[in-house]
Amino acid sequence: DRKLKVLHIANWYPNPWDNIEGSFVRDQIRIFKKVIEAETVVVQVRNSSSVLPKYRSLILEDNARGYFLLAGGRPGRVKELLSTLLLMFVLIREKAWRYDALHFHIAYPLLLNSKLWRRFFSRPFIISEHWSAYHYNFYLPENHRSLRLLREPFKYGDVVLAVSESLQNDIKNFSKFEKFPSYVIPNYVPFHKVGLSSNKIPTLFIVNRWSNIKNPIPMLQGLERAASLGAKFKLVIGGYGDLLDEMMLFVKCGPLSDCTRFLGKMNKSQIADQLNVSDGYLFASNYETFSIACAEALCSGVPLIGPYIPAIDEYADKDCWVKVEKRDSEGWHIAITSFLSMHSEKRFDRLAIANRATRILSEEVIREKYREVVSKYINPSF
Repeated sequence: DRKLKVLHIANWYPNPWDNIEGSFVRDQIRIFKKVIEAETVVVQVRNSSSVLPKYRSLILEDNARGYFLLAGGRPGRVKELLSTLLLMFVLIREKAWRYDALHFHIAYPLLLNSKLWRRFFSRPFIISEHWSAYHYNFYLPENHRSLRLLREPFKYGDVVLAVSESLQNDIKNFSKFEKFPSYVIPNYVPFHKVGLSSNKIPTLFIVNRWSNIKNPIPMLQGLERAASLGAKFKLVIGGYGDLLDEMMLFVKCGPLSDCTRFLGKMNKSQIADQLNVSDGYLFASNYETFSIACAEALCSGVPLIGPYIPAIDEYADKDCWVKVEKRDSEGWHIAITSFLSMHSEKRFDRLAIANRATRILSEEVIREKYREVVSKYINPSF
């Protein structure tokens, strides 16, 4: 008998221009491929300095076939239409009708105009979602004319897989349509060795792509206040992004300068090594759909310090999380002081933290949830 086969279609994926971009999509696809045979294509209209669009076809990680249109800065609507045209070309070139299902990873922008072609392929669609834009209504007022198009991918009743219940609710609220079947399938989380830190001075770690939603300045202000009042800790900051220069300037000009290191862009092994020697993991985001970084820290046995975020609350509990009650310098100062006191009293059981997190977020959990979707919506005999 012919084996079932799925075509994974992604817009964000590691590529020659950015080897970190969309790595969470690549990692989840890797697990899904262990459940059902599949191939991957990456379809992306990418900004470039070129006046005329240039087409590139490349082989990416895991033998994914990448189709890129490099185009100069275009208005959003033009870029969305180009994405639709490129996708239609790719689906025809890949003979997408040969597959038993088409699995799209993030609806925007690939599925915005799917009414133009979805009937032609007549296959089950699956949509995996990771994106915080739904929580913020795509940063548009409710009466904006673009919202109708942005909601369109969810009106056909396709299966939606969200990485958290929080994101699942955001998508339903945004789309104004709750009749599509939906499942929560978490992101893949790398499991590292659990380090039993012996630091005399606690090390606090945080890594991010630093943008406004990550909201780091109140955190730094709280840490600065704690340091100025005599608290002893080391601060390690990894990552890159628009706010990094502001963060470095803030640290340089105050009492954090003597206890802080900036590590820049970090790969997985570097993050694993740093978690192994860290005592607490900080996060300051205004919102997260899942937070692989926080989940990764817990799976390494490192407790969290940060504000309440519903998606993180789905896998973290009070024994591994010192909450920042107010997202200002005073709230952060109180949380940091509380964490340092709890750490000195040895109240965090790193092995227990790691064991609980790995049970909830294991690869086996992801595979079984995806297997349920495949058997229900692609082939009942699977």
